Amino acid sequence: MSGSTPAPTPVLMLSTIHAGHAQRSGYGRLASYVAGAEFIHAPRADPKSAGPLFAARVARRFAFSRWYLGGSASLEWQAFRRIRAGFAGVVHSMWADHDLGYLDLLIQRPRQRLCGTFHNCPDDFRLTIRFPSRLRKFDAIVLMSECQRPFFQQAGVADERIHVILHGVDTEYFRPAPQIVTDGPFTVFSAGGYRRNFPLLRSVCERLLPHDDIRFEIAAPADFRPLFADLPNTRFSTGLDDAELLAKYQTSSCLLHTTEQATANNVLVESLACGLPIVAERIGGIPEYATGDSAVLTPPRDPEALAEAIQQLARSSSLRQQMSIAARERAEELSWPRVAERMAALYRSL
Repeated sequence: MSGSTPAPTPVLMLSTIHAGHAQRSGYGRLASYVAGAEFIHAPRADPKSAGPLFAARVARRFAFSRWYLGGSASLEWQAFRRIRAGFAGVVHSMWADHDLGYLDLLIQRPRQRLCGTFHNCPDDFRLTIRFPSRLRKFDAIVLMSECQRPFFQQAGVADERIHVILHGVDTEYFRPAPQIVTDGPFTVFSAGGYRRNFPLLRSVCERLLPHDDIRFEIAAPADFRPLFADLPNTRFSTGLDDAELLAKYQTSSCLLHTTEQATANNVLVESLACGLPIVAERIGGIPEYATGDSAVLTPPRDPEALAEAIQQLARSSSLRQQMSIAARERAEELSWPRVAERMAALYRSL
């Protein structure tokens, strides 16, 4: 019937899950919003016992991804069983740069189509992907940022098979506080560990030591605590759960994001969803997420520019309010239902 909703495409969505990740964060959330999806997951870890651990290490030695773990093998085994049982549709490896080992060799076309999402920074791909020529076996490759595209083009992937579909965010959970906090110091929040530029972050903190009205909240792995232990304007925390992380977003004045390189980032999109103005470097995929009036983007590795941007925000409540509104509007464009619509259209095209 004209105008009717297309039937959902059958899809297996495969992802290992990091034990330390907050439950409301992460790319695996996408599977909850895609109609017709069957979500298969496994812990992102190696087995503990000797025999399975040895088998996992042997499997990693010859896998597509050098970061292949026992959980990745469990994931592919479950998917292979579904394929052998007659599954027909799209098989989507949601972290192909980490979890793909052998599944691309087992797809039985035309009954199955292979889709893979790649998250790594461009300079990481040569560390993770052992056989770039096998990328040409994918029917669709989903990227988190345009900055990743050249690697796949150089590997011989046809342009029509490369799709940039930005990372999403749970805008129902991550949202601005019901009441804006107006008293107390201006609080700069920084979070995360992977590929963060902690020396740069420390340098910004040092530059703002004379400003008693500016404080830093840093949530990061415990290994980095000593780097900030002597700075009286910082408070360090680690291992935050969902509620604690949300509280940090909602009670902070802005997000400071310092990074070596970036594609997508949970902290960035969750801060946008909570209406946090963003102060970050213009590097990698950050300008694709923190767009328009939602962010002040500085040249890479310039602590003076980052410190000045923070002071500018601290001085102007009207600027903060304007950026907060823009941040939330940008996050709504990246909400999981909207991202799922784009992904469903891609599945149908396959």
